[in-house]
Amino acid sequence: MDRKLEAIFAYESQFDGKTALGEVFGGETRPLREQLLAHAAHYGSLIRRPYGEPFWTRETMRVDDVVALPVNSF
Repeated sequence: MDRKLEAIFAYESQFDGKTALGEVFGGETRPLREQLLAHAAHYGSLIRRPYGEPFWTRETMRVDDVVALPVNSF
C-alpha cells in the first residue's frame, strides 16, 4: 500500500485539495490519502488482511501477485 500511495502522490499537485478519486468518493473534508487508505482497508477486511484491492470475481479471493493469476486480462 505504501508503494501505491507513493506512486499516486508523486504527482501530488494533481491531487491537491481533492477528496475523491475514481471509485474512492466523498469524505467531504477527509484528505484523499485517508480516503484511499479507508477504501483499501475495507477490501482488506474482506480477506482478513490490512489492505486489499478489488478485482471483479464471482467470489472474494486473496491474491499476492495479480500478474501470476492464470487468467486473461484486458
